[in-house]
Amino acid sequence: MKFFSNKGKINVYISFLLLAITTSIVGKLSSEYNKDLNFKLIPVDFPEDKIIYKQSHDSAVLKLRASGFSLAKYYFNTPELKISVKKLKEIKNSFLWSQRDNFSDTKLNFGSSIELLSISEDSIFFLFDQYISRKIPVKENISIDFQAGFESFKNPIIRPDSVVVTGPEELLSNLKYLETDSTNFENVSKDISSSINILNPDVDNLIISENSLEYFLDVDQYTEEIIKIPVNILSSSDYNKFNYYPKELNVTYTISINDYVEVNPMDFRIDCVYDFNSPGDISKAEITKKPPFVKNVRLNTDQIQIIIL
Repeated sequence: MKFFSNKGKINVYISFLLLAITTSIVGKLSSEYNKDLNFKLIPVDFPEDKIIYKQSHDSAVLKLRASGFSLAKYYFNTPELKISVKKLKEIKNSFLWSQRDNFSDTKLNFGSSIELLSISEDSIFFLFDQYISRKIPVKENISIDFQAGFESFKNPIIRPDSVVVTGPEELLSNLKYLETDSTNFENVSKDISSSINILNPDVDNLIISENSLEYFLDVDQYTEEIIKIPVNILSSSDYNKFNYYPKELNVTYTISINDYVEVNPMDFRIDCVYDFNSPGDISKAEITKKPPFVKNVRLNTDQIQIIIL
């Protein structure tokens, strides 16, 4: 019986202790305090054709007077002070919050249970720019490693090849292009059809109309061919008593096996420019015309010997 009596006394003691602690906490929370708290500054209500891209202060220290109950909510998350730019003075390309003109309106944010006593900053500037949209080209960052015997003979199709970017005019004026993710296709032997992400610049306040593009590339098996093309001698002089060698050069090229029959010698042209007043009898030939569906075009030699008669 003595054991249960002692246990009962302990329970009563604990109950009184908890009651005392609770009463003390409630009493403290019910009391009023002056408290300095750091608030994040958030501009709101700005016009649709303008955008805030910078502000002189991201935060400010606010001195508040309120009960412990009212202040407790600010200890769990970083508090925010929303400032309506509709009520601010517009100076050039900025909105100005000042103690003199806007402190009274700011006090209304806190209602009747909390009194705003002071703000650490005398003035806060919110810089804005015109909100515009512009079409910006997308630059592919793609590399392709073809399997032996395969190549692409056509330009890739990119959809879209440009995107609409919306943001501050000053930022968009310096934005020349966007890039895709770095993408590598290896051992390619068939057509490519792939969705590739567009990189979002590390810049605030930009909105891009598309997050990705579609990339298409035709891939064909190819063959290497050689064709003989006559050499044309070009000169600014009217002198015509000369001969040259060789009269034809071999042109080597690669072509899709699907286009092989379309090649015609007239699709190629080799020119050699020679100045008859200059010393020496060797001039350089170059390919000045070729069909768009061939690649890796080269001459077996580019040396032409001019023989003056």
